Amino acid sequence: MNLYDMIGKRQSVREFQTRQLDESVLNGFARYEREMLALYPDIPYHLEVTCNIDEKRQGNGLFVVKAPYYISFLTQESQEAYLNTGYVMEELSLYLAAKGIGSCYQGLLKVCKEKDGLKETLVMAAGYPKKYLYRTDKKIKRLPLNKLCVFKEEPSSELMTILKAAALAPSSLNGQPWRFVVYNNRAHVFMQKKSTKIPAMERMRMIDIGIALNHMMITAEELWVEAELKEIDNISNQSFKNNSYITSLIIK
Repeated sequence: MNLYDMIGKRQSVREFQTRQLDESVLNGFARYEREMLALYPDIPYHLEVTCNIDEKRQGNGLFVVKAPYYISFLTQESQEAYLNTGYVMEELSLYLAAKGIGSCYQGLLKVCKEKDGLKETLVMAAGYPKKYLYRTDKKIKRLPLNKLCVFKEEPSSELMTILKAAALAPSSLNGQPWRFVVYNNRAHVFMQKKSTKIPAMERMRMIDIGIALNHMMITAEELWVEAELKEIDNISNQSFKNNSYITSLIIK
């Protein structure tokens, strides 16, 4: 099974076996970090893997899941860096699922200290699951596309498939902050504005958008269509009441 297959199968795993990951998987993290094509390749980041087999490191924060491993994403603090966080970590999560390894995002957990000027923006619990790795219930609690999209034109079949994959993305508290303005061969991606003054929640919503963008690009690759994510100036310069413009997916 490939990454695209995992988009509909992956679920958050909250109970893990107290068992070491295979050596090949552990060795693969450094290679993954080197070879992963990030959304913003020029923004530095680092993956830090913390072993918690002895359960000495519980971490602190709300909704903490006890796991044998925590994978931390360290980067700069900016909108683009947060989008990068979600984009890279979701691809890693799908990759682990394809390898039989479960994961669960820990948005408010702190495991690592600042390293070389990079701060921890997201933690993912990981390990072999105690129970089910993949979804046993095909019904996923997500908003339908007619609630997420404004259709200006009839989208191509490829674009519809890409949007469906984006809608399946996991998000903090299942908030699903993404919204789309859709044309035949392009979709403008927006994030809902929320009146929250909690910086961590604002960061997580931007990370959520990065996760959805990863689903979109994986699906485009699966469909063998050439697509790019590009910020369009005449949209980014506008102000919108209920949504913030992020980027556009364009099928060439």
